[in-house]
Amino acid sequence: MMNFSTEQRHLRLASLIRLMIALVLTAVITLSLSGIASATDWAGLDDNTANAPAIDPSSFEGEVEEFRLINYKLIEFETVGVDGVTPESMWVGIISGELDFDVALPALIEIAVPEGTHTGWFGQLAGLDNPDSAIQFQEPYTMRTENGMDIYSAVLTMHHIVQLEIRFEGNPILESPEGTRVMEMSYTPVNNARELHLTAAFPADYASTDQELSFLGEGPNGEQTYSRIFTDVVGGETYTTTIEGIYVGEGTAESGTPITTVLIVGAIALVLVAVVIFAYVRGQKQ
Repeated sequence: MMNFSTEQRHLRLASLIRLMIALVLTAVITLSLSGIASATDWAGLDDNTANAPAIDPSSFEGEVEEFRLINYKLIEFETVGVDGVTPESMWVGIISGELDFDVALPALIEIAVPEGTHTGWFGQLAGLDNPDSAIQFQEPYTMRTENGMDIYSAVLTMHHIVQLEIRFEGNPILESPEGTRVMEMSYTPVNNARELHLTAAFPADYASTDQELSFLGEGPNGEQTYSRIFTDVVGGETYTTTIEGIYVGEGTAESGTPITTVLIVGAIALVLVAVVIFAYVRGQKQ
């Protein structure tokens, strides 16, 4: 009987440990996948031209549609220089325009950047949280220069959101006292829009206390993003804002980074395993 009881306790211990390992692996995989998904908006979108009909905007019969929302977001990227070794940083602007989803497609849109701006990815997508839907515009699309702006015209054929990436020359960070980080932003839409969001991304250890800002969450490396919202936006008018971030200390921003969360889950799991083993050994002695 004693040998049978000991064997049963061994089996129970093994079952508990296997269950805890399975739970920990499930949590870690879930957190890792969520981190990968959140990274897409920051890193840009892959080219995908499958099943995307191209319509020349210069011959399109229809008026330019008004955006429901324009979002201009500035992000600092860490990259390497032309030598492939020396680290350097660059600022990227991501401009997205959203039509009402009841607007019939195809639809003609226009999006503007300062004259001479270097542009990158330009295309349409179903949602900013749905990168798999991204379709890069191919020729034909057009660009004209008016009033100090390069105005890109294209026809949305598959989705209601357009996105254009640009290289921001210079540094939007203003000189400010130690412990603060003030970002100056401005954008000039070419046409009227119901809303304009000017969005700034700060490092993970910074946060804003401005109650008039909207907190949009964090990027893949814990960057905190805040947006100033303008309504009843008038085309040709320049909208400017400053967004201040305050240093709050490492690990004390509004939410932790994915890797930090994974480490915490792992530490808790180790403690639980230790507790189970301790209880088992204690039961053996009694």
